[in-house]
Amino acid sequence: MPQPNDAELTRLVACSAGTEIPDDEPNTGSPGGAPAASFTLLLEAVAGSAIGNNAAPYILDLVCIDETLAAPNSTMSVPGVAQAFNGASGWTLAGGNFIKTESFSIPVPPGVAGHVFHYLATLVDQAGQVVSFIHSPPFILV
Repeated sequence: MPQPNDAELTRLVACSAGTEIPDDEPNTGSPGGAPAASFTLLLEAVAGSAIGNNAAPYILDLVCIDETLAAPNSTMSVPGVAQAFNGASGWTLAGGNFIKTESFSIPVPPGVAGHVFHYLATLVDQAGQVVSFIHSPPFILV
């Protein structure tokens, strides 16, 4: 748990579209069917009591790294999401801290079947300092 004036990204996982269950092949379609056109990226975070509802702005960056090509994939990245520590950005009080769960629908671009990926999320405060970062486990697209 964070100190009252801290925030942490605590979980970042790829899931099948519309679910919150981690999946290392998140775009696998139904048996015998085509691969899904998208998957869900699930992010969880916690903030201390002093910061979780103070409305301070921050930027959330979600960078997709194609491990197969050893390069970022801009199509699957979610850069520069402007948010604030308040209820409007999804922060809710729970047990003395504030928690947040947010999901992003990620489209699967053509030509990436068989590539291995991971995500890097950073939470950057209004002064440009990285407050927290987290890597997702690797996953493969089919």
